[in-house]
Amino acid sequence: MKEVDIMKNDLPDSVAARRIRFVEIAAVIGCLLFTGVFAGKYLIMPMISDEYKVTRNSVAMQAIEGYMIEGSYLDRNGSLIMGGSEAGKQAQAEYPMNYSYAWLLGYYSVNGMTENRYALRGNLYNYTMFTLDEHDTGATVRMTTENGLQNFAFSSILAGNEGSVTVLDNDTGAILCLASQSTADYDVNDPNTLLLSDIEGSQFRRGTFENDPPGSTFKVITAAAALQMQEEEGLDDSFFDYYDSGYYTAPDDGFIIHNYGEYAYGDINLETALNNSVNCYFANLGNLVGQERIAAMAENFMIGTDIEIPWLCTIHSVLDFGKGTPGDVAQVSFGQGNTAVTPLQLTMIAQAIANDGMMMNPYLVESVKFGKLPVYTHIQRKLNNCINTSVDRKLRKIMHSTAVGYGLDEANYGMVYAKTGSAECPDGRVHTYIMGFTEDASFCISLNNSDISYSLYGAAQQLVAYLNNLYAK
Repeated sequence: MKEVDIMKNDLPDSVAARRIRFVEIAAVIGCLLFTGVFAGKYLIMPMISDEYKVTRNSVAMQAIEGYMIEGSYLDRNGSLIMGGSEAGKQAQAEYPMNYSYAWLLGYYSVNGMTENRYALRGNLYNYTMFTLDEHDTGATVRMTTENGLQNFAFSSILAGNEGSVTVLDNDTGAILCLASQSTADYDVNDPNTLLLSDIEGSQFRRGTFENDPPGSTFKVITAAAALQMQEEEGLDDSFFDYYDSGYYTAPDDGFIIHNYGEYAYGDINLETALNNSVNCYFANLGNLVGQERIAAMAENFMIGTDIEIPWLCTIHSVLDFGKGTPGDVAQVSFGQGNTAVTPLQLTMIAQAIANDGMMMNPYLVESVKFGKLPVYTHIQRKLNNCINTSVDRKLRKIMHSTAVGYGLDEANYGMVYAKTGSAECPDGRVHTYIMGFTEDASFCISLNNSDISYSLYGAAQQLVAYLNNLYAK
């Protein structure tokens, strides 16, 4: 009887134990399944799918936006550009930086499961918003720009006109200024001024996104290719002599090119042709030098190559000789046709010539830090050695005399080197440029819908004077 009683008492315990183990196993499996689904949806899938990444970021932002303090943005001197906001409130930039920096700072925001990203704030959000310190504050971004220069370029040089002003440090490629004026007045303190804009092209940062023919600024490339050919083939200076009658007919295809204003310059050489921006001279010179050499020199200056500006964007350009007829080569050689560049790349071309032929990769973000802890520090990068020293020296000489003709004389402005350009665009616009450099910095002023590049002389004089004072400090 005792043994039977023991067996009867053991049976319920055994069933209960099995049930407990079943529940434990089911719980473990449930936890693993939940963890797997969570990890898959919010950790693994976001790494391979943009759609899942947007979902994860949207959920994360909605969770932290009530207490998060966005990290600050500082200029090269440590002066505040944007930041200092209270918890859960939109970061602010003071006037005029809320306008002058708007196209560089951009925005990061979410609306439901929709993620909106643009420019630095849209690319640095992991540091400045999603990774927070003990005070719930994001990282601090130090930029390469100078607040006074950025504001001056936006307010005084562009002054409401559609275009851009770009300035690079000659030695490093650091972007000291990249001001843009587009089809909308974007206020970085109010992202809806862009997000809700129904103006076509309203998010168009002109210095980096605008691809148009380079106009007569490309004559610098043609001149460099010709100077290199002279060296390689041992040609004397008579190679550059030309009689200009005011028009040029391309051999074989009969394509006719005229100078601006139908002017005829008579006997000229390379320097006087660049000084006066003689279309016919460079059309003829391009065919003498040949498509292969012109293309090689343009490629040395990275035309046709995508160039990444860390944390900002990738700039694009096109080198296009069409069918390669003498007429096509002539057009490209004086800056028309289907070749297209951005104002930033024109500034890079000037920077390379200023830097003994060495082109540096432009950059806008110097560092990202949590307190004193750096999480990103820019490392300077050389892009290409575009021309040799002797060609560079000759090119600088003729660009200097060209700049003097623009009123940038040594007595008032020091040593300045420059070239203007006017491009007739397919949509009927005339896009004007002046690119050049001082001993310290390179620049490009670019305006849309302007009549002639002569109108940029005064703006260039103002900008050079500002740069000279800036570097004298």
